[in-house]
Amino acid sequence: MLAALLLAVGLAGHASASASAEAKPQNPAAATAPKITEAQARSIAFRHGLVHIEEIALSDWRWEIAGRAQGGLEVTLDLNAYDGSVIGGAAAP
Repeated sequence: MLAALLLAVGLAGHASASASAEAKPQNPAAATAPKITEAQARSIAFRHGLVHIEEIALSDWRWEIAGRAQGGLEVTLDLNAYDGSVIGGAAAP
């Protein structure tokens, strides 16, 4: 029983560490990997529903994008600058 509990805790810790590593690259190889370009970040934002980009900025390891979706809804979107995955975002009420 104790072994199963220790294994479960160890696996949960590994999953948590993996999620953190995906959000912000920790190893030197990932840090030196080419970042996605602004044009690629814009393309990803448009694929995720933005129809107009008002502001886009590269901040360390992520692209921060603010714009509008169909109907004028204000939207923010954060992309991982290394692989282009969506790591956050919100729509204004």
